[in-house]
Amino acid sequence: MDPARPNDPDPADPFNPERADHAILETIEIATEGENRHDAVRKLRQPLMKIKGVHSVKVDLKHERVIVTFDARKTHPPDLHDAILKSGYKPGPAAAS
Repeated sequence: MDPARPNDPDPADPFNPERADHAILETIEIATEGENRHDAVRKLRQPLMKIKGVHSVKVDLKHERVIVTFDARKTHPPDLHDAILKSGYKPGPAAAS
């Protein structure tokens, strides 16, 4: 912020209208549970990638979780949760560390 112009928007602010075309990327980890967790985690990739704003879906089989990077301006964690439920799987209580 320029001290001489305290009301001017900060160009580094991701919500600055001049930066509206830039994605605001967030990453979340989603735990999975089910009879065959390895297959479940692998099969979650496709429905999650269909959601507008999802940039990447990585599978961590060791910790039985899916790591999703998405544009927070285009989708939200509840949308990811719903896609998982619609695919027939349910998120687990917590991702293993």
